[in-house]
Amino acid sequence: MKTFELSNTQRKYFGLKPVHSNWDKISLSDSVAVYFNKNQIEKVLNYSFGNSEIGYFEYDTNIATIDRKILIPLTSRGNNQKLSVPRLLKIRGNGISFSATFVGGGVHVFDNKRNIFLIRSYFEDGLIKNYADIDLWIDNYIKESPENYFEWLKHELSKKREIQKVREGDIIAFKVGRHEYGFARVLFIMNSLKNEFIHPRSLTVATYSYVSGTFDVDIEELINQDLLPSIYIFDNDVYYGEMPIIGNRKKSARELDFPLPLENSTSVTNFYTKTDILEFGKSPKI
Repeated sequence: MKTFELSNTQRKYFGLKPVHSNWDKISLSDSVAVYFNKNQIEKVLNYSFGNSEIGYFEYDTNIATIDRKILIPLTSRGNNQKLSVPRLLKIRGNGISFSATFVGGGVHVFDNKRNIFLIRSYFEDGLIKNYADIDLWIDNYIKESPENYFEWLKHELSKKREIQKVREGDIIAFKVGRHEYGFARVLFIMNSLKNEFIHPRSLTVATYSYVSGTFDVDIEELINQDLLPSIYIFDNDVYYGEMPIIGNRKKSARELDFPLPLENSTSVTNFYTKTDILEFGKSPKI
């Protein structure tokens, strides 16, 4: 079992439950451990992603057991089952999840209640290659937190799940840094294109060559900025409000004729970084 683990001080900054002195930490395998509060599992620690131990995953939960050996089903339709790692990992957390991976994943804090990433690392923060890098990233995150940080965090954790209905022509904002936003235009919703090779929940978006410290921007100025090559993204981030819709404008001839993505693949989210956006703005246009 790996020795790395978040401290209660670190957990506080991400909205995770603290570990209490009367909880028992039990290893279920070489890569998975849980914290029991009597017969209830309060927290899961997992050091494996797929078949490789290449990171750290901690999430809060609330799973009742019988004598720490039998999982009690969440609903009356289920059956009692022997506690095992595969069965445990199928049960989704009910609070905050913290993950850090060493192969291109970075750091992510996910709110299971709202289905959004609340906090994440960014390309400009540097690579997360080992456990020391996780601690360094957290130290910098804490150091750079403003005085009202916990007011912000409490407000975010108190929010209910949000649903946004996306339309063609919507302008969406997405984070490219802790306090910075990029912007993109929804060109097409997949069902309007009827492309059998693209996932039906895809959106075609084009990202503006523009970064701001707020998403309260002049939309008329924004929609005249240069556009990076379009990409397909899943609609989840927009649907659940992680990418807020800040406006809608009728598509101009430029948007109607804008080239579709070259790759017939859908990204989980908008993968353009702050560096991508700013460098594109400096490059000569054909």
